[in-house]
Amino acid sequence: MELPDQLATAVSAYLPAEDVRFLEGAYRFAAEAHRGQLRKSGDPYLTHPVAVATILAGQRGSRDLVCAGLLHDAPAPGGFGAPVAALLAGLQRLEATQDVASASDAVLRLKLADRLHNLRTIQHLDPAKRRVKSAETLRTLVPIAVRLDLPDLGRELTDLASGVLDRPPRVLAFAALLLPKSARSRWLAEWAGEIATLPTRRRRAGFVAGLAVAMPGLAWTLRKRGRPGPSTALSLGAVAATFLNTGITWPAAIVAVAALAVLTAVLFARDGAAAQRLRELIEAWRRR
Repeated sequence: MELPDQLATAVSAYLPAEDVRFLEGAYRFAAEAHRGQLRKSGDPYLTHPVAVATILAGQRGSRDLVCAGLLHDAPAPGGFGAPVAALLAGLQRLEATQDVASASDAVLRLKLADRLHNLRTIQHLDPAKRRVKSAETLRTLVPIAVRLDLPDLGRELTDLASGVLDRPPRVLAFAALLLPKSARSRWLAEWAGEIATLPTRRRRAGFVAGLAVAMPGLAWTLRKRGRPGPSTALSLGAVAATFLNTGITWPAAIVAVAALAVLTAVLFARDGAAAQRLRELIEAWRRR
């Protein structure tokens, strides 16, 4: 049984013929294992592992990694060698423990490809599951894509997941104007993911208020002392959010935002360009 056209074209571009034949064997195994199974979309289940393998082949993944993509949902896929078995076992451990730190880069690439195709077809899940998967993607998987130097995959994950989640509150979008423009959209997407996972309105209000209060100090750090990564930024915001989440109400959140205005003025006064920068912020807010 030959590989589907798109996958065959992708692997033939860089793998020798014997590796392509090996992958044809894995495809036959997957086709038999998933015979009669359907996805929630109604498509044959086999379309999913083929899509995952095609994503990995597009990254010029190794023969064994592409093979693992074909077999990652098949029961008892033996006979394809120890490296493939190790990849599949590693993915199972990752799914069970969520222990990203102990997973190999190859297993993480397999996980990213799996999540990317699932997000491409996420409209077929119920809304609650869409939000959970999208929030997890922004919080955990997008930073992994960046670390593994897969910028195109990371951008698509961000766009797909952000499209599922609500936009962050306007006050948070306004506060984020203090941050460097190059990082602003990504952090807003990650914060939207965090907000989506909070169970109550009070918790969401506390998170937003905490980030708003922390934003001027964070902006000062980014602009004057280098550019820490997203995890550093999130942790700075979370310090204030944790404090405020103990019983925050929306009136208290309004007070926190008022404090933000004062801190903003102090921050830009230290820059020596307060009036001009504040005018820019106000005009940007009015155009939103």
